[in-house]
Amino acid sequence: MVGRVIELEEEIARSIPSTEFDEETALALYHGSHIEVDFPNPPNDQCYVLRSRGYVGQIPVAEDSILIRISPKVPILNLFRMLEYAYDLKSFQLLEGMSTVDSLDDLFENLAAILAKRVLDRVRKGLYCDYIIDEESLSYIRGQIKVMPSLRAAMRGSTRLECEYEEHTPNVDDNRILAWTLYQLPRFRLKREDVQHHVRQAYRALASTVDVKSLEPRVCINRFYHRLNDDYRPMHGLCRFFLEHCGPGIEVGEHEFIPFVLHMPILFESFVAKWLQANLPTGIRLETQYKADLDEDGMFVFRIDLVLIDVASDSVLAVLDTKYKRKERPDVADIQQIVAYAVRMNTQKAILIYPSTDTQAVILKVGEVNICSIIFDIGVDPDEAGRSFLEKLMAVVKP
Repeated sequence: MVGRVIELEEEIARSIPSTEFDEETALALYHGSHIEVDFPNPPNDQCYVLRSRGYVGQIPVAEDSILIRISPKVPILNLFRMLEYAYDLKSFQLLEGMSTVDSLDDLFENLAAILAKRVLDRVRKGLYCDYIIDEESLSYIRGQIKVMPSLRAAMRGSTRLECEYEEHTPNVDDNRILAWTLYQLPRFRLKREDVQHHVRQAYRALASTVDVKSLEPRVCINRFYHRLNDDYRPMHGLCRFFLEHCGPGIEVGEHEFIPFVLHMPILFESFVAKWLQANLPTGIRLETQYKADLDEDGMFVFRIDLVLIDVASDSVLAVLDTKYKRKERPDVADIQQIVAYAVRMNTQKAILIYPSTDTQAVILKVGEVNICSIIFDIGVDPDEAGRSFLEKLMAVVKP
């Protein structure tokens, strides 16, 4: 039973008098990964000071007696649009009928409803099936006889044949991902009865033909799609969202609320990358999370957020680094980092990407490296902001 809700806003510190917050709860938050905690001292007027470490969402603490609710700075509908790109959900048209969504709970439940309904649609059409190799001891011939195992069985007095055969079955990972995600969702106490019903219905439809087993979010990535299973792509994107943001970092149980977190720096990076992949002009290729070795043994490595490459010459046009910060100007450390990336990639163009006009645009030069910052304003319509961002980006990359 939640006895208290503490409201935080992303990036804004909240002070709580020491008489209104206990040390045990503060220590639990301090040793966690989601909330930064300053303990009472004279400079902060003997208050506990809480601020998010880049997360938004709902976090239960103190055996669910306290709920930390962290609201995003961006409008909820803009958060929807970022998720559309970051998790390949564009074909779901998430914003249709979503004008009443004004909280993180609403966001979660609407996404759960969309997933359940799409699974039910696919069940009605027929689940995707694939061939798998199976082995079985049979009283008749099926597929190929495994000669040596069959002979050994005969020497033991068995009249059965060891056979290896292909089976056309829906019990494949494409469907197991859906089943495991739907199995997890009811544990988060969905509030809307219609959503609960659709999730249960979709799960039962899958569980009768598909093994339900624990799967990691990474199995949803880099899967092979074709005309027979292409509609699974956005469903797997939603599954990845749920499995990533409602996973091990958040305790699951009988809650009166939906516990989940979104790490906004990672979401911003994924959103920018996916938006660019969808909108870059022909002739430019985007590499994400580029691995640049610094030594022959690979002991030292740069992981560069984004690298723009000219397709014709296969040369690096620019290195880009997303920074989910709303400071007045870029940090010196950010500039040092992007310069190092540019030197390693042998390019003279280095670009820092910020999410808000709160950060001033800068143009600098360090040695032969030209550095600039460009804003991708997630506080306004993402597509409109994207067009403005792309125009400025192309002016730098291909003046």
